[in-house]
Amino acid sequence: MLAFVLVASTVQAAPDDILIGIESPSALSPSGAAENLGMRLVIRAVNDEGGIHGHKLIERSYGRTQTGAAGDTEVLANVARLTEQDRVLLLWNHGGTASLQIAPYAMAHRVPYMFPHTGLVDMDEARYVFTSFPHYGGETAMMYRYLARERGLKRIAILYDPNAYGQYFRDRLRALATEDGYAMVGEEPVKQTLPTDLTAEMERLRAIKPDAIVMALYPPQAKRVMEAKARLAWQDVRMVSAGPLTDEEYLNVPGGAAEGTLGLCYYPDPNRSDALGVAAYRKLMARYFPDEKLNRYSLYGYAFGQMVVEGLKRAGANPTPESFIDAMETIKDWDSGGILPAVSFSKTNHHAQRAGFVCELREGHFVPLGDWITP
Repeated sequence: MLAFVLVASTVQAAPDDILIGIESPSALSPSGAAENLGMRLVIRAVNDEGGIHGHKLIERSYGRTQTGAAGDTEVLANVARLTEQDRVLLLWNHGGTASLQIAPYAMAHRVPYMFPHTGLVDMDEARYVFTSFPHYGGETAMMYRYLARERGLKRIAILYDPNAYGQYFRDRLRALATEDGYAMVGEEPVKQTLPTDLTAEMERLRAIKPDAIVMALYPPQAKRVMEAKARLAWQDVRMVSAGPLTDEEYLNVPGGAAEGTLGLCYYPDPNRSDALGVAAYRKLMARYFPDEKLNRYSLYGYAFGQMVVEGLKRAGANPTPESFIDAMETIKDWDSGGILPAVSFSKTNHHAQRAGFVCELREGHFVPLGDWITP
């Protein structure tokens, strides 16, 4: 299991090492810990191969101890420390709602902010910000229409974290109802990051008889939702995961209550895909982190970490924030080995991934229901 620590990394850096600012693992965000594990996987593998132009990649990291707005303030303080005191070359991930503050900070301080795990940040032309997966505006437009028109789900409710992420999915569900031909019949906020029981919330939703429930939640919250669904033996409702939540490890519960969940998958099955990039990820995970479960979060970290490495290789022997960004903007049709569609950047486009694919949880695994589509 991930060893959750809340202290700064202590590896000593040589003058010519490349410092990368990450977040320490935290029990408050198991998915975030897995995302950053993927980047650590890349760092370990690159350093064992001699580094980049002879430079080792060195992590600098600080953890969070709080959630919600207080947690976002804490993360921004960590980012300032990484940037202004540690002088990292780039910031990696630091996703979630804190990204809405980190992105303008990165622009003001001219530090590359690479691939936060969120679709909230829409700054594709910002010089110091590179975004990762599909923006939530496109995802919600596509998925809500798909639920109503393709699957015939006309009474839709939502469970959401009452932060910017959850509220966005809630507000879009309300706004698109008439256009897409469904009714938004109910909403339930999940106010605790680490809830113990969500049976009451599920009972209130069951009373209004929705066809489907969208989950704009974080993994620990969604796990309790599925446990409550099993406890209530509620079978005649379709669960729908928001894209960042669409991962088998954090939805499956004993008894199969999560079976049939629909979602937008950003990445292939980390355990079963025969894509070359996924196979390479599995091999390195077995080598460096054999006790960790494979999931789409660490696969994300691995894929986008490899993209950072590609930029560092192109930036030359003595990379600076400016030369690194210039190098990233030369990437055209970059091949991740099938983890992502081909990636291209330019001075006016720093968005790596615009496509996903609709998937359904069957026998414990998300199965693609079609090819890559751009929301």
